[in-house]
This record gives sequence, C-alpha cells and structure tokens, in this order.
Amino acid sequence: MQAARQIEIFIRRPRPHPVQEKIIDNARRFNVVCAGRRGGKTKLGLIRSTPAMLDRRLPIAYFAPTYKMMLKFWRAAVRLYQPAIVESSKQDYWFAVQGGGSFQMWSLDSIDSARGNNYAHAIIDEAAAARNLEYAWTEVIRPMLSDFRGSADFLSTPKGLNYFHSVYGFGDDPALSDWANFRYPTSANPYIPADEIEAARRELPDLVFRQEYLAEFLQGTGAVFRNITACLHSDKDTPADHFEHSLVAGIDWGQVEDFTACSIGCETCKKEVEIDRFNKIDWHFQRERISLLLNKWNVRNALVEINSMGGPNFEELQRAGLPVIGFTTTAASKSELIQSLSLTFEKEEMRFMDEPVALHELEAYEAKRNAITGRIKYNAPEGFHDDTVIARALMDRMRNTGFGVYL
Repeated sequence: MQAARQIEIFIRRPRPHPVQEKIIDNARRFNVVCAGRRGGKTKLGLIRSTPAMLDRRLPIAYFAPTYKMMLKFWRAAVRLYQPAIVESSKQDYWFAVQGGGSFQMWSLDSIDSARGNNYAHAIIDEAAAARNLEYAWTEVIRPMLSDFRGSADFLSTPKGLNYFHSVYGFGDDPALSDWANFRYPTSANPYIPADEIEAARRELPDLVFRQEYLAEFLQGTGAVFRNITACLHSDKDTPADHFEHSLVAGIDWGQVEDFTACSIGCETCKKEVEIDRFNKIDWHFQRERISLLLNKWNVRNALVEINSMGGPNFEELQRAGLPVIGFTTTAASKSELIQSLSLTFEKEEMRFMDEPVALHELEAYEAKRNAITGRIKYNAPEGFHDDTVIARALMDRMRNTGFGVYL
C-alpha cells in the first residue's frame, strides 16, 4: 500500500473532459468509443490505463494499427509514467512502474507476435483503421484477457461499416451485458476551438465532415470515396476477353517503404482488369514487371507518375518503346486527380477489382484541412499507403481524358 501511495505522489493523472468523464463513469468490461477527430481518444486511453497500472498494479497493453501509430502512444505513456518507471525496454516497447504495474505496446500489423501474453486491460486505438481488427480481437487479444478477466477499450474515429462498426453494435445488444458503446463529436472536446470545427464544416466534403468530425458511421463510404461497394467486381478477365478493346493504365512508383502499383482498365468495358502492387525489388525488375503487364494487356497508353525516381523510370520505359505519358504530382494536381476518381465512384462510371488491400486503401483515404493555409490535403492515414489509390486515379484520368499532360 505504501508503494501505491508513493506512486501517486509523483504521477499527475490526466484530467478528463466532461464527455470522457461520463464514459469513465459508465464504462463496462468492454467499451467501444467512437469519437470525432481530435476528440481526445489517446488521452482517454491514458486515463483509462491508470487504475490498472497504479491502483491494481497489473499488466496492460496498447494496440495500434501500425508501428508508427504505436510510437506516438509509447512516447505519451512514457511521459506520463516516467517518474515511477523502474524498468523499461525500448526494444520491446515495455515498461514497469514502482509497485508492479506494467505497460506493453503492440502493432496490429504483427499481432501474432503478441500471443502468449496475459493482460488485465487492453487499449485498441484507431481500431477502425486496422485491416485485421476482427482477427486480432477474436484470435489474439480477447484470449489474452481471460487470466485476469480483463477489460478492453476500442477507441476510434469511424471508417465506414467495418468490424469496428460491428463491435460498436455489441453495446446495443441487451444480451451482451459486458459491452458498452459511446459516441461523441469533435466538438465535445473543449480544447478544440469552435471556429476551427466550423471552418472544417464549410470546407470539407459533407461526408468527410460527418465521418471525421461528427463521428457518424456512413454506409458504403470511406473518408473520401463513397459508393465503393457498388463499383466492385470479382471477374477474372483475360486479355482474350478484351481483344480489340482500348486499355489504359496508371502507374505510381515506390521501392522500399512505399509500393509500386499499376492499375489497368478497359475503356471499352469501363472496368479495371488487373491491379498489381509490389516493393522491395530494384528499379530494373520493377520496370520489367511493368513492361510485362502493359504488353500483356496491349495497353494503348499508361499515365505514369514522374516525381522523384518516377522520372528516370519513366524515361527508361519510353526508351523501351512503351506507350507511357508523364504526370507530375503536385498538391493541386493530386487534388484534381483524387476528386475525379471520387466522382467516378459516385457516378458508378467504372467498375474496379474487389482486391482487399486496394479496397482498404480506398476506405482509409483521408481529406484534411490545413489549419494555416485552409487547403484540403488528400492522403492515406499516417502509417498506411495510397499507392493503389493513386494508380487507379491515374488510370481513370487516362480513361477520362484520353491523354495525360505534364503538370
């Protein structure tokens, strides 16, 4: 008991804002918190960690969709508990505090490496952004809680009607008395200026604002693209199926962290016929792979991103006699590209292959307003990729315009 009192002297527990306090007061064993962007989800996770760490002196764990997201929470948790940390491992992202409590961080990208551990409380942050949330929860995290009859908090801004939406619904089922759900908009956080939220309302697309700031679950939409499901197909076409058709392609380059992606579409049938995505191979082999794809489908023209290493790769494809046209990505040209692809989905002008990674990139894609310049910036969430989105947008531009231009 003396150790617990000593910890309390050194650690100043974060103070919740009113909505966070209401969640804490009404929490059950499993809690699903759907909050607007900048609503204070990370802070809530830290606040909810303190009883297990400081009062009950038990092991807890934090899970994020990617390693980069996990690092942010790691730093915040270390700052909070630093005065009481008695042992730590940066390699394992684990620390223990005076009195016996411990904290370990995991990336959901490698969730199987967490197997074999036991925790009294689990925090699953940005849960809607996790590609493997259902597997991670049912196969790995939930069994970890059995020894301590532990609790869990799912914290996230929504992204369509994925598995995060499903677990949110558990809180509405009277038969699942261990579950509770909570939803609140960004405006519930008193530290976010009201005029900033109003500016976002005026400048962001309505669906983006409703999802990101009002924390609404929206049918069939991502943060930027809507009507995705209606535009998917599962056909396994061959080049023979498109003999004498007009085919176009879009190519976005990447090598190590990012991926090179190629989308090939049939102008005649208005459908994507192949999408390829790869990385960690040298540029020569990447160009060879692209060449094989373009020749396989007898592509009429391919719109190719020429930023950075895209320029030399584009020139090599030109020298090889391939029908490529260059596209320079700037803030303005990227916005135009993404908005055009979004309109294609909205109007159902093109059908795209139902490929899991490409689908997830569409669903996760974001529009954010720069608070200083006021401009809308389109990007994948931090730690995620948008290579197939850009490749598809380039292909769709070629289909729409019939040509590309150096922008």
